[in-house]
Amino acid sequence: MTTQTNTSTEFEKFTKFLNSKRLRKTPERFEILRCVLETKGHFDVDNLYNSLEKRGYHVSKATIYSTLELLCASGVLRKLLFDTHQARYEHAELTHSHLVCTQCGEIKEINLEEIDSRLSGMTFPDFTPAYVSTCVYGICDNCRIKNAEHIKADVAGDNKQFE
Repeated sequence: MTTQTNTSTEFEKFTKFLNSKRLRKTPERFEILRCVLETKGHFDVDNLYNSLEKRGYHVSKATIYSTLELLCASGVLRKLLFDTHQARYEHAELTHSHLVCTQCGEIKEINLEEIDSRLSGMTFPDFTPAYVSTCVYGICDNCRIKNAEHIKADVAGDNKQFE
């Protein structure tokens, strides 16, 4: 599926959702959708707000928050709640897993096909899952290297005290 086809499909999906809920189809909502569809990877409200501002499109954060909720409800986006203080969003595509650095907050997508397929195939009494989000928490290589350099520098500093 091409990006243009994917974009028009997402616009159609969102339009149908708004119609079904009898909600207004405002230019702001569709500009936010356009910006979201051009965003790669995970993003938060601040990232989206800054992208819209760079385009010269001024919209309140309240409008962004409410539109993101509508985009999630329509199935265009997924809201992810990692161990960070702010929700992140991603395109609602195939199930995949995330590696989350607990130090810098970096998020990488990985394919744990066996785990994801088993989890997505599970059924639960009195509950219908929409999607599965698996997170593996730890420290990324960049932070691990920085930590090792700080420890090395601290040890070297401590050794100088005893000279």
